[in-house]
Amino acid sequence: MLFTGLLLSACAMTTGERYQLIAQEGKAAGFAPVSFGSAPQLTGLLHTQTPAPTSVAYLWVVIEGDGRAWLNMREPSMDPTPVDPVGWRLAKDISQKNVLYLARPCQYLSSDELEACSVADWTDGRFAEKWVQRLNAAVEQAKRMTHAKQVVLAGYSGGGVMAALVAARRDDVVLLMTVASPLDHAAWTTHHKVTPLNASLSVVAVQQKLAHLPQVHVVGADDQVVPSFLLQDFLRRYPATTPAELVTLPGVDHRMRTPIDLNRIRSSRSLLPSIDGPGIYP
Repeated sequence: MLFTGLLLSACAMTTGERYQLIAQEGKAAGFAPVSFGSAPQLTGLLHTQTPAPTSVAYLWVVIEGDGRAWLNMREPSMDPTPVDPVGWRLAKDISQKNVLYLARPCQYLSSDELEACSVADWTDGRFAEKWVQRLNAAVEQAKRMTHAKQVVLAGYSGGGVMAALVAARRDDVVLLMTVASPLDHAAWTTHHKVTPLNASLSVVAVQQKLAHLPQVHVVGADDQVVPSFLLQDFLRRYPATTPAELVTLPGVDHRMRTPIDLNRIRSSRSLLPSIDGPGIYP
């Protein structure tokens, strides 16, 4: 009941108030606001070691979901800022010292800043080439800022799609993690009988570039938005040697309203023993 009340309060907030809320939570947790590029800028929150070392092993990046892209099945939103920023919750709860929370394009912007966006940027073009480039550049800038050597890329829902598309372009990603992500968005739109994302890039088209990369894909057993069979079908396309696993959380739906530490949810130490420390699941 408490979470429901908080969510209803968030629904009544303005975009500025929603950003102030996560910024305040971030400050309390040691995160600082960051932005990348312009017209429109990408918004994020960054947690780094203090004092900053000259070199760190890994930067964890968590990319937000699609947010409030649609008001209903037929009517798009005029502002995609999430009411319930699940990606931010995941980033905040990672037990690592170098973590970047990265909002999706056009989220957490003022009405003036939103004029640089169009509705297509969070509907059928949500995974467009220009946005993959922008997010990849933001990851690169944050990597330089933190002096990280390698990157762990994660994302919630559509943010996981973006994480996969970015990972396919980089040679410094050591682990890809997705949470409730429709990695084959064509199969996802077909399943829900909604308009295909024709202006977006497809992870399926670059899947073989990811075949060597350690991966963990998390889904809720009760998720009706991204049912687990869609992830299973996607993973079956990989060669048998691909180090990819599906982790199903019982009793959890798409909203992921359960404490999750992505640093501790990897289900097999054999996936990436170089970054698994003591106390890793299971």
